[in-house]
Amino acid sequence: MDLMIATRSFLPAPGVAAWGTPAGDAAHAALGLAKGLRALGHRVTLVAPLDPERHATIGLARRLSPLVVAAGAHRHERTIYDARLPSGVEIVLLGGESPQEATSEPERAARTAWFGHAVAALARQRLGAVTPRPGATDSELEAVVAVGEGAAFAMLAIREDAKVPASDGGPSPRLLAGLSRLYVALDPAESPVLPRAALPAIGLEDALFTPDGIEFYGEASLAKAGALSADRVLALGDPLRDALMKAGAAHRYDGVFRARAKDVLSIGGGIDLAQYNPATDPHLAARFDPDDLTGKARQKSALLGELGLEPNVELPLFALVSGEAPPALGAAVAALSRAMRGELHALVALGAASVPPEVDAALQRLAKTHSGRFAVRLGVPEPQLHRMVGAADHLLVVDAECATATAARAGMRYGAVPIAVRSPAAEEAIVDAEATLATGTGFLADSSDPESIFSAIQRAIGAQGTPAMRKLRRRAMRVEGGWERSARRLEAILKQLEE
Repeated sequence: MDLMIATRSFLPAPGVAAWGTPAGDAAHAALGLAKGLRALGHRVTLVAPLDPERHATIGLARRLSPLVVAAGAHRHERTIYDARLPSGVEIVLLGGESPQEATSEPERAARTAWFGHAVAALARQRLGAVTPRPGATDSELEAVVAVGEGAAFAMLAIREDAKVPASDGGPSPRLLAGLSRLYVALDPAESPVLPRAALPAIGLEDALFTPDGIEFYGEASLAKAGALSADRVLALGDPLRDALMKAGAAHRYDGVFRARAKDVLSIGGGIDLAQYNPATDPHLAARFDPDDLTGKARQKSALLGELGLEPNVELPLFALVSGEAPPALGAAVAALSRAMRGELHALVALGAASVPPEVDAALQRLAKTHSGRFAVRLGVPEPQLHRMVGAADHLLVVDAECATATAARAGMRYGAVPIAVRSPAAEEAIVDAEATLATGTGFLADSSDPESIFSAIQRAIGAQGTPAMRKLRRRAMRVEGGWERSARRLEAILKQLEE
């Protein structure tokens, strides 16, 4: 199959610094699914807006002819850049418009929705309705997958664009209408919304603004547009699918997804097994695998020295490592403060350069009170974040809003048994260990309050040094958590749509 994956967030290698952000979730899921589908033998093109800073390391080739994007009466051009990843995934990045503030509501609306129309224009181009670039061959594009709420509008843009005759008289309406459209919902609460008056600026008829259409509490929702116009809505696991449709859900889209319940399907989540691999990770001081954890002990010893902590590798190391400060960071710090009364090392490390003042004060008190056993680091670069995960005995995951559970899956891969706040994504990734540790791959806290997190930490502390914990650690490391499983399920859904 020939597939196009659209996302507003593309990172060539979304690492630890991307954890804890909606953009990071979308980047992990989009690239993971693209690589998984490519490994199954499909042609995959990942489409995203160009970020000159983040994409500077990719070898980009600029096309001579820009992409003309039409949205209602608005027409603009986007420069197209091509690249290919070592995995074989083709990359199309769209540059052009500068990110300065919009000066009017129609302009703001057009900038919010341009990407969906650009994806439709690219699909039209690939289908041959627009003269292809020199040397290009005819495409048999079969499906477009929108990953995340920022790309959801592409589903409606393609559907509506299929009603418009091509400017050159080509067969694009028929071919566009025949494309399979899949929307991977990550966090509907992150959906862009626009006022009703902005519809003409994004090329939509006012007739679409109804409770059964894109109207959402008096505004136009682009995530609802995606949910209603996609052939299938995909969730990264059964718990996440249930959370989309749960009555009274905080995102408020539960009724939208329940109305399409038979078309809301689970494909499961995953992790990039090549990027997060302790046996090959170039950032580690010593590498290891489930069969030989000697390197993990060496990595832990090296990190303790790097952080200036007591060089006692027998003490368990509990680490909270993330890109951004999670909302429950304060509760996690309070739980760690109680846990520090026992014999353990603890570490809080973020890629972010700052945290709320009250949390920062609590962290500094901990570092002072438990000098030699507690460390805090902010603004940590990616290589050091990897070393911290590789050294940790337990990884504290308190971001209940994360849709991909990348942190928990990475902890398992690196033998840092996760202690996670219960959430749909965490329940998809982790099997909560029972009392004897005979089953399970981590420890789940029932909520993000300090008492619940502390109880989960205590469960882990109580099992330290036991044969059961060593077996649990190896069991977690051996979990087959790659995106290939999700890609196979997505492939099967596409085949069903073709029948």
